[in-house]
Amino acid sequence: MKLDNKQIFKQNLKMIEIEIYSYCNRVCWFCPNSFIDRRTENKFMSEEDYLDILHQLVEIDYSGEITYSRYNEPLSNRPVFIERIKQARALLPNAVLKTNTNGDYITRDYVEELVEAGFNQLWIQQYLGNDEKYDHAEAKNRIEKKIEKLGIPAKKITDIDGCKLEYDLSYRGMIIHIRARNFELDGSSRGGTVPIADDYQRTQKCTQPVNNMYIDHDGSVMVCCALRSDVPGQESGIMANIKDGKLWDIHMNSNYTPWRDHHKEDGPKEGFCKTCRDSVKPSYMED
Repeated sequence: MKLDNKQIFKQNLKMIEIEIYSYCNRVCWFCPNSFIDRRTENKFMSEEDYLDILHQLVEIDYSGEITYSRYNEPLSNRPVFIERIKQARALLPNAVLKTNTNGDYITRDYVEELVEAGFNQLWIQQYLGNDEKYDHAEAKNRIEKKIEKLGIPAKKITDIDGCKLEYDLSYRGMIIHIRARNFELDGSSRGGTVPIADDYQRTQKCTQPVNNMYIDHDGSVMVCCALRSDVPGQESGIMANIKDGKLWDIHMNSNYTPWRDHHKEDGPKEGFCKTCRDSVKPSYMED
């Protein structure tokens, strides 16, 4: 029996990323925020729209990941962020609530409040200055100072000199992962907008148009994590707006078709995808 859009969406959706507001306090060189202003004004997704997304996820008994880091700094507005986490936890008790953060706002009492709100995973990215390139020793020094400040010991450390650092912590059941990475070695060009991997040729399949959904603060549904609605020239990456219909109907609309066709087989990728180094592999569309 052929499944309807809602059933296909339920079977395939593994992660949904929701940008509840636009503000980021940094202008890192490896991010489009280096040339698009995200600091002057904070634009919010309305609470009504956010709750509508959650209620639609309730309809499919969603238990996958909900993440809050698009190109914003999610922890920058503590009262709103905590309230949105509480709302998600109340409606979706089995969902995995997580986010990336630059760690600039994190404190021990903020960690406590996240745990109390029902948050599951905090991924802290240790960046240096906005224009600074990767410095392994300095990144290690800053991470260890942050861990000391939090007062939560690391359970596991991965140290690959010149490439990356990873520290795994846990606090009252919440996973805390702190890492630093050399974006010149494994970063993404963000659809060709930043000077990373200019000579790279992607040949891998990609699951993003199938298993993930990305929603910008203005309600734009983006085809993947690398593209955003406020970057000139990336309009073709907008699949719809959440006001256009149900999430499952958007997920199955014709705008997604060429992206899925382009990525369901291995082979050279073109356009925005050509220099993408994100290693995302699909379980391809279940229908």
